[in-house]
Amino acid sequence: MQPGDQKNRFTNITFINHGNLRKNGLMPLYAQLADLIRSDITKGKLKKGDLLPTEKELGQLYGVSRITVRGALGVLAYDGLIFRKKGRGTIVKQDKLTRQVPGLLGIHEEIRAAGGTPRTKLVSFAILSSPPVKAQKICGMERGEKVIKLERVVYSDNEILGLSVALIPLCIWGRIGIDPEHIKNKSLYHLLAKGGFQPFEAEETIEVIRADKENATRLDVPRGFPVFYLTRTVYTKEGIFVECGLNLYRADKYQFKMHHWRVMDPQQK
Repeated sequence: MQPGDQKNRFTNITFINHGNLRKNGLMPLYAQLADLIRSDITKGKLKKGDLLPTEKELGQLYGVSRITVRGALGVLAYDGLIFRKKGRGTIVKQDKLTRQVPGLLGIHEEIRAAGGTPRTKLVSFAILSSPPVKAQKICGMERGEKVIKLERVVYSDNEILGLSVALIPLCIWGRIGIDPEHIKNKSLYHLLAKGGFQPFEAEETIEVIRADKENATRLDVPRGFPVFYLTRTVYTKEGIFVECGLNLYRADKYQFKMHHWRVMDPQQK
């Protein structure tokens, strides 16, 4: 097949060889090809969720080797513009959810603020006779204190965003008055507020770790994939502790945006 227009069998998009690859140019072919596809994504010709042609089809379309195509796709994946899903192919990625810092929002509120549709799936619900050791160290929870452990998978626009584990004192959960099977798609902060415990402030630590086997399966990523590990201790305005949050978010779908201002040293005035 000669290079030229090609209809992607997976979508209604026609991919066009614009003839812009310069085989004798200073820029490597894979980088030129990556720039062409990147341009189609940024201009909106390729939209979120669109499937790209196969490596073979792109090679035929642009008259380059599969090694060149693979290099171009690798660049685009590194830049966060595409991802490869086993059994489906190469897909244009959703935008990352951007957390505006500072600000105290629940994950449902974060997703809606970014223009997405939140959904959560209940993984487990249990009453523990004592908080996990990790929660005791991170959130200062006391040994022997009965807590609710609520674990959910978080989705944004039906794509897995992360895992949320909330540890809530049993005495507070009793004021919420909701059955576990009805919690899966509810905003936890909204429920706490309805129970008389309005989240007001929090202390949070953010780390980047690699997903272990269990979490990688739940997040639908390879083992060792980078994830944000957010630990949060939440209080009401009166200083009542209401939640210890242990959350994992995929680094390819979540990011932070911070505004800083400089506090001048008085001696520099």
